[in-house]
Amino acid sequence: MTDSDSDFSLPASEYAGRIERLREAMATEGLDAYVVFHAIRVAYLTGFFHQITERPIVLILTPDGRQVMLVPKLEQEHVATIPGIDRAASYPEYPTGGTVHPMEHLRSLLVELGMTRSGVRIGFDHDGPLDMNGYRGAPFSQVMGAGTETIEARQLIDQLRAVKSPAEIALIAEASRWADRAHGIMQETMAVGRSDLEIGQTAAFQASQLLLAELGSGYQAPSRSFFQPWCGLPVALYMISGSGTALPHGLPGAVGLQPGDLIETFATVDIGGYQTELERTMIVGEPSAEIRRSFDTMLQLQDLAFAAVRPGRTLAEIETEITAAFDALGVRDAQRHHTGHGIGLEGHEAPFIDLGDHTIVEPGMVFTIEPGLYLIGTGGFRHSDTVVVREHGVERLTHYPRDLDALVVG
Repeated sequence: MTDSDSDFSLPASEYAGRIERLREAMATEGLDAYVVFHAIRVAYLTGFFHQITERPIVLILTPDGRQVMLVPKLEQEHVATIPGIDRAASYPEYPTGGTVHPMEHLRSLLVELGMTRSGVRIGFDHDGPLDMNGYRGAPFSQVMGAGTETIEARQLIDQLRAVKSPAEIALIAEASRWADRAHGIMQETMAVGRSDLEIGQTAAFQASQLLLAELGSGYQAPSRSFFQPWCGLPVALYMISGSGTALPHGLPGAVGLQPGDLIETFATVDIGGYQTELERTMIVGEPSAEIRRSFDTMLQLQDLAFAAVRPGRTLAEIETEITAAFDALGVRDAQRHHTGHGIGLEGHEAPFIDLGDHTIVEPGMVFTIEPGLYLIGTGGFRHSDTVVVREHGVERLTHYPRDLDALVVG
């Protein structure tokens, strides 16, 4: 998927198939209708990507087979471009433009659609809009009242999302290809005296310019796909250095790199709303013997994790095996998080390679593989690669060099 002016959106048939599979799952659970509040699940089912604000946007699957959406008035022209939506109702500006709360508009719409009749069972993915951007409102179940049967059933959508289609995998693979290139630009930008923030922002801008020049007009701005924290750039890069690497989710700083600093990097790219994850442990200058030992231990753990993820196993079994490896290598105290997580429309999404997740691995699932080693006083060691599960095991989608000698700065 490298030709200029390629279309990086999924076909309407992909979304129609998702709705069909969701309705089949609803029937199995005895649900007549479904109400979707989470913006990412709305996008997954319809292709309607939008900026998340305080204004609720709701997808409704009616008992008679229609797809209806409730949107703020400012989105009515946008939603009209989405295939498969049978009706779009709108409400006045919230919270200042009207006296009727959007959730009351939703209740009135559901009454009109016949979804509050006796015996109708309504599934929902979240009990109302997410508490974001200053939203204020009552839960969905409270607004509907005791006379309407509502059932939380978000797993019906999330189980569908767990196994990616070939079209989804192609988008993640393209994102991974660009993450490799972007990370290379970031590594070239690294130098003693330059700060985490300067390096990450400079490289992200350069990589984004390159991506836009090569992918052409078929590329759509990532603001349509929940990438708001990255200010509209298709490429997100950051790094943390020095003592901050001992924190799994440390924050970039403005202090310049110094000889001997460990570096933890992060690269992701948005292609068609889908993301990837690439992380590397690096060092400024010649690594000490201690650094090499810890790096090699981390690399050994990641290799074990690559081999452990196979169809038919549960994620809990895999995490148990990797945790046992931490024990055998004498570094259990340095384990701070699970081995990996699902990735796709979100940077983190279910399922998780975790002791508490008993999901069975299937071909088509996409995970990050990132067992980390965190040594207070020394620093953190973590590679993260995005992989897709195939019949035989996993296939890496990110291919940036993993050996320490390739990751030395200066």
